[in-house]
Amino acid sequence: MLLSHFVRAMSVFLFASLMWPSFGQADGLQFFKIGSGSKGGVYYPIAYGIATAISNPPVSKSCAQGGNCGVPGLVGSAESTGGSVENVDGLTMQKFHAGIVQSDVAYWAYTGTGPFRTRKRNEDLCAIASLYNEAFHLVGSATANINDVNDLKGKRVALGALGSGSLIGAQLVVRAYGFAENKDFQMVEADFQSAQKMMAAGDIDAFAYVTAFPNDAINKMTKTTGARVVSVSGKGRDKLVKRFPFYTAEKIPTGTYAGQDVDKETLAVPALWISRKSVTDDRIYDVTKAFWKNPASRGIMDDAHERGKNVTLRTAFKGVSIPYCDGAKKFYREIGKLR
Repeated sequence: MLLSHFVRAMSVFLFASLMWPSFGQADGLQFFKIGSGSKGGVYYPIAYGIATAISNPPVSKSCAQGGNCGVPGLVGSAESTGGSVENVDGLTMQKFHAGIVQSDVAYWAYTGTGPFRTRKRNEDLCAIASLYNEAFHLVGSATANINDVNDLKGKRVALGALGSGSLIGAQLVVRAYGFAENKDFQMVEADFQSAQKMMAAGDIDAFAYVTAFPNDAINKMTKTTGARVVSVSGKGRDKLVKRFPFYTAEKIPTGTYAGQDVDKETLAVPALWISRKSVTDDRIYDVTKAFWKNPASRGIMDDAHERGKNVTLRTAFKGVSIPYCDGAKKFYREIGKLR
């Protein structure tokens, strides 16, 4: 039932997107583009679900007539990108109205600190909601004999693609353990899909990826290649958790991945749904209200991805590292969630 609802809603959304592909609005039709991630990751289906929930194009029935209870006249779309950093850049260049971004990346971009210290502070960024926690995954090949972070010495390690939040997070992690890229180990820049292929071909020994668990692609690798998720714990992790309030200690539970017979210690960071202050307060209010008030949202998000089940109003304020958008604050105040 839920899956069929999701498919019907997406059919309307795709039809409208094809009929009116331009950015902005035309003949009363309004567009809301959401920067997501690669189609093999979690951001894309989650953004797809959000886009579906907030959409109600003119070609569809109104909410009162049994149609999707999104914003009247609005078509949301999920734009595939390289991830958090590209989404921040896309918001800065006004390519997107919103994006899914790791909380740490949002904070550094907003404050112009950390990996963004050479950039101007981006105070146009603002938060709509916290969505779910993502875990730092360090995956070692079956033959690399990597049991913890310290075993990366002398190995070939893919830390992420240029422009991704995974790369930034992975660099912070290895540096917290005292490693220097291309000195203590060979760093490889590769996106998640490329890293999987490289490991299968024996071209790398490990890769890092920040994603919600369980991740289907990682699970497939553990089943078919003998790859293993590696624990990230000890002084390096403790240092990061103490220094950055948006990082928390996390456990990937026993049995999450094939061959995993113990809990794996790691780090977690929330994924945020963010926008920019240059998007009107009314628009942000409308999409925020439509997402949380649409009775179909629960089913849409549950069907979008396993992690969509964790997207709830109860956790919408967890680990938010930048100010909320005024339109979002207005809605949360109306329902008594913010003062």
